Amino acid sequence: MKTENLYISKDTYLDTILSRIPTNTLLFKNITGIGATYLEIIDKTRNSIIIVPNVPVIQGKQTKHSHLLGVYEGIGKDQIKRFLKKSKPKFKKIMVTPESLSRVLDSLKELEIDYFNEYFLLIDEFDKMTHDSDFREEITFPMTVFFEFKNKAMVSATPIIPSDSRFAKHNFTIKNIIPTYPITRELKVITTNSVLDAFKSKLESCKSDKIFVFFKSLAQISNYIKSLNIENESSIFTSKEEVKEFYNKRKEINPFHLSYLLDETKFSKYNFLTSRYFTAVDIDIEEDADVFILADLKVSHTIIDPSNEIIQILGRFRKSKIKSAHFITDIPTSISFKSQEQCKAYLEANQEVFNYLKTMRFSTPDLVIKEVIDGLIDMTGYKIFVNKDYSINYFLRDNYCLSNHVKSLYIDVKRLILEFKNVKIYNTEMKYFNVLHEDLPFSNLDLDKIKFKDTSIPFLDKLNIIIDNLNELQNIQKRIHEGEYVIGNMQEMRKYLLEKHSEIFNIFMDEGEERLREIAKSQLKLNQYYQKAYLNDASKNFPLISELNEKFRMGEQYNEANILNKFFSIAKKYDNGIKRNKHFLNLFINTKKIPKLNGQRRIEVTGFVHLK
Repeated sequence: MKTENLYISKDTYLDTILSRIPTNTLLFKNITGIGATYLEIIDKTRNSIIIVPNVPVIQGKQTKHSHLLGVYEGIGKDQIKRFLKKSKPKFKKIMVTPESLSRVLDSLKELEIDYFNEYFLLIDEFDKMTHDSDFREEITFPMTVFFEFKNKAMVSATPIIPSDSRFAKHNFTIKNIIPTYPITRELKVITTNSVLDAFKSKLESCKSDKIFVFFKSLAQISNYIKSLNIENESSIFTSKEEVKEFYNKRKEINPFHLSYLLDETKFSKYNFLTSRYFTAVDIDIEEDADVFILADLKVSHTIIDPSNEIIQILGRFRKSKIKSAHFITDIPTSISFKSQEQCKAYLEANQEVFNYLKTMRFSTPDLVIKEVIDGLIDMTGYKIFVNKDYSINYFLRDNYCLSNHVKSLYIDVKRLILEFKNVKIYNTEMKYFNVLHEDLPFSNLDLDKIKFKDTSIPFLDKLNIIIDNLNELQNIQKRIHEGEYVIGNMQEMRKYLLEKHSEIFNIFMDEGEERLREIAKSQLKLNQYYQKAYLNDASKNFPLISELNEKFRMGEQYNEANILNKFFSIAKKYDNGIKRNKHFLNLFINTKKIPKLNGQRRIEVTGFVHLK
């Protein structure tokens, strides 16, 4: 597509460079809040249908523009037709969600209005069709009629160029808005192993009256509010459906305010917003604000796209000054994704199969065969990339490639930070972010969880929890040894486990996790083994001690594997319960570690247990 660059000055709006949005245009406004939808709302020369991604956008615009009809769930055809029949305003302005567009078109059709020729169709923040199409089935419905409109355009502050070939066929042009002033914003990117702890740590330095937290998971929002003990100071803004379900699912959480309506008068100290408020809505407060964007990837759908969602979120604040902007994420140990080459190959292969099945389906009159083919199409996995009429849904295909790309960023901290640093305005070198990166590691030890106040917890569940914490203890020790500073309660946890769960602690440390799990099939088996292996008095095994004294000498140095083999070959003659590991070796022989030789661990004999 041909690109035309347009330049805009600071503190000016789109109407200073465009009198109206031209047809067959992808308008890359690049800067939020410059009045693109506003320009169409106030245009008194044409009828308009403006499609926006979410209901809060409509509600916000309706409060400012009384001549605008908002259509979403609950607004029926009778209301739409009454509006259309009114003599004023002369030119109708309808703002609608993608899911409700069919209701508007049906109303126009029933009134015999030639909307394809008489209405201008504008899709606002069209990148959402790519971002959300995998979980909002109807968000791409407008594309089934979009190209039938004589006058049409799309606009976005964070555009994603669609792969749909029909844009080129209809001679679409990209109007690229470039600011003539600096736009780079400081963004603090925090990578951590505990998003909650990092969030809590950074909150302590915030001095603003209002703190806004953008987080895709309502369940996690609830957990964070409860963990931080800030219920009385927290407002939550989420979808209507989630508000309805909130108190049934989360009876233990009682925030100061909960609503699906964004109401500035109900803002609290802490304001949590889910993804329906990431785009297009205006937060009209004049106080300074600290902004947090959280991605806790233990919940996969909280992942954030650096080149899109961060820009949109920070663009919500129209009047207030953002004192600080933080993005906090964990980096998962593993995340499944396909490379862009693999995505392309997957889509092509699926399309071949799909085309073959589609040809068969439409060439047979047999209804049973059609039903079987429909089942096979479902099985190919390709049906998720087509519309109900079996035409290709390009936005679903684009979503598949985009989501895999975003996942790939989170496999490595350096890769993620580089992506943030390279986010630029289209067709320019103007960067959005001055990235300040901080790695903030925390101990993942959960002392409260292992106190097991609920005695009904099965033994194996308790064992798993304790093992998780023991592994984390070792991981922390390794990180400290490598020079990291790790925040946490390591010493307190170690002391508690040694005192309260000495059997599990000692076997894990001496013999390892795998051996512990072999032994601890139940509490009884654990106790029996520990009694025999750890509490019996080794000094009474006179024959074994005597032979060990003959075969080993103080000051001798051994490869660790060799001394264990030699010890075990002797010990098994006297006690079948003795295993080949360092725990049993140290019951009889005192040793110390010495420097490795050729990469092999080595041990020196320093003494023997005394006979009693």
